[in-house]
Amino acid sequence: MNRRTVAVACLIASPVLHLASYFLWPAGSEGSSAQQLATAAAHAGAMTAAPLVEALGWVLLLPALAVLWNEFRSRGRTLVGIGVAGAALGVLGFVSSSVLNLVTVALAGTSSGLTAFTAIKHSGTIALVVVLPIFAGLLALVVLLAGLTRAGLAGWWLPVAGAAAVVLDQVTSESDNPLVLSAAFLPMAAALVTAAVRLAALDGRAQRTPSAPEPAVA
Repeated sequence: MNRRTVAVACLIASPVLHLASYFLWPAGSEGSSAQQLATAAAHAGAMTAAPLVEALGWVLLLPALAVLWNEFRSRGRTLVGIGVAGAALGVLGFVSSSVLNLVTVALAGTSSGLTAFTAIKHSGTIALVVVLPIFAGLLALVVLLAGLTRAGLAGWWLPVAGAAAVVLDQVTSESDNPLVLSAAFLPMAAALVTAAVRLAALDGRAQRTPSAPEPAVA
């Protein structure tokens, strides 16, 4: 299995796992601190599975990002480079979010759980290691899709769909309805899967920086 095949598989698996994770979260996982702890205590299995599946989906994006950065070294390389770097930061944010949710499960049912969890939520750390990286990562995916479009991989609908998903994600961020959340992310998922399909169809020659021609033999 070559690296392009790995990238294609990861670009497809990543959004699929992210979409699947929406349906694993139990109701109440987005409420107040007390409600989140109560939900974690009552549905510890689901509150553990959902963030792990979500984190796995985003971690799988990393091999694809490495391959895309290596493959597209001519047209669109600046946008692709920025997109890859920012998307990697977003992966870190999603992993941090998953760790926080696992901490929520660990604190549920303990005598000091509510106090500790409330302190974590209001410490400002979440904004720095979760909220901002995730938002930056989603925006970076739009930049990456624009770079892939610039490189000729697909049409300009690719970054438009990604941008629409980012806007819809912000609009529906307080919802715990998996259908609403998955519908909001669906344009990004479609763009990533399309990029994977187009990447698989490349002949492997056009996007790499061409080597200097060998001098003619007299």
